[in-house]
Amino acid sequence: MKAAQKILLIIGFLIFVTNTFSQVVKTIVVDAGHGGKDSGAIGKTGYLEKKLVLAVSLKVGKYIEENIENVKVIYTRESDEFIELHERANIANKNNADLFISIHANAAGSSSAHGTETFVLGLHKTGDNLDVAKRENSVIKYEENTDEHYKLDLSSPEGMIHLSMMQKAYLDQSIKLAEKVQSQFTERVQRQDRGVRQAGFVVLYKTTMPSILIELGFLTNADEEKFLKSEIGQDYMASAIYRAIKEYTEGMDKLYEEHKLILAEEEKKRKAEEAKKKPVFKIQLYASSRVATKKDKVYKDFKDVNVEQATNGIYRYLVNEYFDLEQAKKDLKKFEKIGYKGAYIVAYVNGERKQVVKL
Repeated sequence: MKAAQKILLIIGFLIFVTNTFSQVVKTIVVDAGHGGKDSGAIGKTGYLEKKLVLAVSLKVGKYIEENIENVKVIYTRESDEFIELHERANIANKNNADLFISIHANAAGSSSAHGTETFVLGLHKTGDNLDVAKRENSVIKYEENTDEHYKLDLSSPEGMIHLSMMQKAYLDQSIKLAEKVQSQFTERVQRQDRGVRQAGFVVLYKTTMPSILIELGFLTNADEEKFLKSEIGQDYMASAIYRAIKEYTEGMDKLYEEHKLILAEEEKKRKAEEAKKKPVFKIQLYASSRVATKKDKVYKDFKDVNVEQATNGIYRYLVNEYFDLEQAKKDLKKFEKIGYKGAYIVAYVNGERKQVVKL
């Protein structure tokens, strides 16, 4: 990769994080899916998705607030209320959130379906992904003024392509976080890993930050419903999500610091290259065919004398280096007054003598 391209990538990253100090993630929005008149999925025993995800979301937020310094948690809802999908994204955008975490639970026609999965915005890769997206997006039926808030036709290929483009800038970071969530679920809570997937969730496409949608498990699976209904099950799932977020934020902080150092080094090199192109001015006191000795006037008047030998055998005696031509002119007048009447200013570029400066 060329140096210029590398600098642009780093600058892009630094603009992306938009911070004035080392901490990258400062505000996290935790979104408990569904709520109010929208119950979401219904379990085998009638346990409601909206109740489960609110409990887990509040626990996730508490873990973050207690264990990650200087991070603000904002909830899209803290009670059993209905929040429209576009408003959930608006909450994140208005608060300049750095992460958007939407928490849900799954359902399937088959009671054997089980496991966790985490989604990022994108095109539906499989029929299963499409089914999940359709179910989670179906909340729109409870909303008003949908034409005003949702101008994409999510049933058309064009609409889905546009949807996936909306978050392309944040996709890599969203995937990194999603992978960490799934890893925590698998390794710490021993849940079945259904992987990181892409689908067209409306709640994600309007957010302007890395965003993920977590499916905690299938309420239509008796064993998973029992686990997710339990206090300890909810604690484990919330803790896993929190740990993934903490790992992500620490990684981003480290990456940010590394990129700052790289950018500083690249900037240093750039300035050095620019300096080579800028003229350096020296004052030539006089020229002579004779080599001056330490007893000569020039060595008595100046500590550092630069001697150049021209091709014709003439020796040039120069002093000082200036980037400021006006300062060189002032010193020239001083030197003329102490006996160097024929002195003048010479410009050098990258160490090469270029021209005599006309006053």
